[in-house]
Amino acid sequence: MTQLPSIVITGASGFIGSYLIDYIKEDFKIFAIARRSRKEANIPYHQNLHWLQCDISNWVTLNEAADYINKQGGTDFVVHLAAFYDFTYKDNTAYKNVNVDGTKNMLDFSALVKTKRFIFASSIAACEFPSYGNVITEKTSPDANYHYAISKKLGEVLVKNYSDRFPCTIVRFAAVYSDWCEFAPLYKFLTSWLSKKLESKIIGGKGESAIPYIHIRDLCQMLKTIIDRTSELLPFDVYNASPNGSISHKEIFEISTRYFFGEMIKPIHLPKLLAYPALVLKRLLKSFKLVCDEPFEQFWMIRYIDKKLEVDSSYTQSVLNWLPTARYHLTRRLLFLLEKLKSHPDEWRVKNEATLKRFARRTNLIIYEKMIEQKEVLLTKISEIIINENPNGIFGRYREMPLNDFQCYMSALYHLLLATIRSSDRSLLLKYIDDIAIRRFAEGFEPNILCGTLKVFSDTIIHHLSAYKELSNIKQELYDNIGLSLQIAQDEVEDLYDNLVKKMPIEMISKSSLLPDCKELQKMIHQLSAFYQVSPEDFNLTSAELQNTLK
Repeated sequence: MTQLPSIVITGASGFIGSYLIDYIKEDFKIFAIARRSRKEANIPYHQNLHWLQCDISNWVTLNEAADYINKQGGTDFVVHLAAFYDFTYKDNTAYKNVNVDGTKNMLDFSALVKTKRFIFASSIAACEFPSYGNVITEKTSPDANYHYAISKKLGEVLVKNYSDRFPCTIVRFAAVYSDWCEFAPLYKFLTSWLSKKLESKIIGGKGESAIPYIHIRDLCQMLKTIIDRTSELLPFDVYNASPNGSISHKEIFEISTRYFFGEMIKPIHLPKLLAYPALVLKRLLKSFKLVCDEPFEQFWMIRYIDKKLEVDSSYTQSVLNWLPTARYHLTRRLLFLLEKLKSHPDEWRVKNEATLKRFARRTNLIIYEKMIEQKEVLLTKISEIIINENPNGIFGRYREMPLNDFQCYMSALYHLLLATIRSSDRSLLLKYIDDIAIRRFAEGFEPNILCGTLKVFSDTIIHHLSAYKELSNIKQELYDNIGLSLQIAQDEVEDLYDNLVKKMPIEMISKSSLLPDCKELQKMIHQLSAFYQVSPEDFNLTSAELQNTLK
């Protein structure tokens, strides 16, 4: 059997990453790196997909990911898509942590896994709008003066510096959209223009504001072309993932309103001089709760009214022998977008609202990483509380257990909580709590013992973590991830005990296959809590297979 080439994709749970995985999954062994779990990101299981949940700004876990990938045979390509961006125009530490430091980490990571080519996702929007009559080419400097653009420029500098060590390619993306839209500004424009709101006919300035758009399928095809032709390409180069030209607000308005309403709608042009007071008025109406929607428009956007981000991608098209597909050009593809909007309005809204959400860091991963760091300290505290409890207390049965068995189960519970927090999937906790509770029931443990154990875990971990400065301002998230999860587990234990005898005769419980050896159960749970994931829903692993996976 021919071994598939391998590829690392960062930002795998995002819009572009998830589409790219789907596009190449039959032809590549994929190591997907993301801050969300595969299940949370709604990425289907595939035999060629390895999911590594970690933050690229955390070198410790990224280094572990590199070790894991090397044990799997290394990787041929790294496609670095992960980045932070929002529309507020404000500075955010994530621009440095993710876009700059994260890129540096991924370049060091690529050296460790001996990649054949590093592909860096930059943005045409990182380039300043050209003066009238000029265009952006592959040689244009990313010189726009706002935080995202600056972070992308610094990323490009890093990539060029590392191209002496291994081949590197910078790809500057146009505005990427799908048949569901999934590009936030376009979604907001269409939502407004196709509504019955007072401002539905308003276009800023003359309607000449214009940027380039690329369909997600064209982008995926271009990235695959770079990979397929890597041996023919220069050790370092910059390409534009964009059609030539740009598309104006006026064009999009005319096409979308004519198709949606079946007639030509004449827009109302808001002069640039009135744009600022108009936005102030919108914000005042929102503050007085006279309108429900938060204005998407930001004051910084006013300076770009009637400017064109015009692009010439001739060099890219010549070198790669690649052209955007004519039918995927936005002026033609808008009809598909609007059909999706008409026939599936709820799904359209959900998909597009998701693109508006930006997280500098996910609090569940912050908690997870701190719990990994403090694991030995916390397990020692929990064990001491339980073992040193008043002899007449509820935990007496634990003192009758062999010490190794006791420690094994404490560790298994801890890793079970880790897996739940990391994946944001409480069903994991409930599934394995059932397994543990059935075993404890067979050994004569009362439900109050297990529920008391879970409460000790909750109280001890929350109290310990709350003392850390970086976690002190997310106390509600600490409770939601730890306290609430363990409270649900306690309720599950009580429900299970109430019905256990009815479900299974007592003489059968001790023989049940639902009672795994503690060490075997612990290995399964350790795997669940690792940054690389083999899900029990995906595999029916035998004990031997599981042990091989963990080696």
